[in-house]
Amino acid sequence: MSSPSDDLNPYGCQFNDMEAFYKQKLGIETAKVQYRYVRVKDYRTQGYAQQAGKGQYRITLANWLEDSELRVTLAHELVHVRQLERGQIDLSEFEKHYHDRSFEDEAFRLSIPMAAEFYTQHKCNKSNTKAKAKTKAKKPGHKKTGSQ
Repeated sequence: MSSPSDDLNPYGCQFNDMEAFYKQKLGIETAKVQYRYVRVKDYRTQGYAQQAGKGQYRITLANWLEDSELRVTLAHELVHVRQLERGQIDLSEFEKHYHDRSFEDEAFRLSIPMAAEFYTQHKCNKSNTKAKAKTKAKKPGHKKTGSQ
């Protein structure tokens, strides 16, 4: 899996750039997100988002994700952050099968095009990107949503 200093698109963008791009696209620039990379228990789970307080979230990402999976999974989980910010996730949805949860439709629908746009079109200034990566040396790291 990529470390924060690895390029995640052909234009030299890194994790911080990708996060900022997705948050801007989703209108959640002020949401505070902590990231964790872990060995998830279920091999089908690539990530999940949790609300950690008002305007604060935790996104857990599987530590085995390839760059392409990381791009899509982060976009997917940030859609869930937006849904949590807007109060769009009803707890009764968690009683349903993962693919039948109404909030998953939007996350799947938006994540792939956003990840594709980031990869193919979003340009980053490499010198600014490297400076940002140095300021965030650690790897990105109670409602659960998931990406499978």
